[in-house]
Amino acid sequence: MGREVLCPSRESTVLMVLHLREQDVRALVTMDAALTAVEGAFRALGNGQAENLPRRRLAPAVGDQPPRATLQLMAAAHPAENVMGFKAYATSPEGTRFLVMLHQADNGELLAVLEADWLGRFRTGAASGVATRYLARPDARTVALYGTGGQSLTQLLAVATALPGLERARVYSRSPERREGFSARYAAMAPHSGLVIEPVDDPAGAARDADVVITITNAREPVLRGEWLRPGTHVNAAGINRAAAAEIDAATVHRADLVAVDALDQAQMEAGDLLAAAREGAFDWSRAVELGAIVVGRAPGRRHAQDVTLFESQGLAIQDVALAAVLYRLARERGAGRSLPLWQ
Repeated sequence: MGREVLCPSRESTVLMVLHLREQDVRALVTMDAALTAVEGAFRALGNGQAENLPRRRLAPAVGDQPPRATLQLMAAAHPAENVMGFKAYATSPEGTRFLVMLHQADNGELLAVLEADWLGRFRTGAASGVATRYLARPDARTVALYGTGGQSLTQLLAVATALPGLERARVYSRSPERREGFSARYAAMAPHSGLVIEPVDDPAGAARDADVVITITNAREPVLRGEWLRPGTHVNAAGINRAAAAEIDAATVHRADLVAVDALDQAQMEAGDLLAAAREGAFDWSRAVELGAIVVGRAPGRRHAQDVTLFESQGLAIQDVALAAVLYRLARERGAGRSLPLWQ
């Protein structure tokens, strides 16, 4: 894409900024585009050609009440695409609303405001897809998926896109209704998929003989145990970005011959899986390798077919910015979205 990003239009002193609603994003985004954008973001990080600021959180107590809402902010610059921006979202018991603000990097102009729930689902899935492309065995045929929430569909879609030879997905959830209904929801998103979806009620059985394992849960206690993994498995742990929670146990981390993170500084703040393993003496941070370094060849990926590899995904602002730039360009080409007049 490079410097093909278009400037926002001006009418007199009014800046016309593109606004993409969730339905616009859903109509524009594809997993192929997300994988390309996120892989490009990791490549830029690996080459030292992008900047990423880790997530920061504010949880104010109002009056004498404990905090109910948390404001989360993250930002990045992607000079190769001539964009920079930030994501902001507030979480509370009432729900979460995501926004990405996309700016042109060479002049600072605001290009677009994107509602970013669906964008976030695709970029998070794409990060696992990129990691799988570089770390899983190319002959992988079976994937185990732990979790059937909003992010689970795009996780499986990304991994299946990255590994077109996959044949079967075993899906585990604590909710029988959600795991039984997952196949229909996945078919609606990927109607031409040849994957056989198999709901399972035994978490250990889901991992048995799996070539790739995905955890995408909001669990506070581990749902995956290292003793269940066979040699050669690749694990994407994508559900936890909170220091006080863990969805995989310390044995999983300890078994990994390679531990990849999306960014070391952010992982050291919020990768609960790794922080818990480090406290138990099962992990040392000197073992962690950034995925961008693997993508550009500065660090090795999988060395042997029998290696267990682990990708700890926290979710980076550079991923949001990279995909937002792609969606912005597509929207301008197709006349999608609406213009917002600002700074009149």
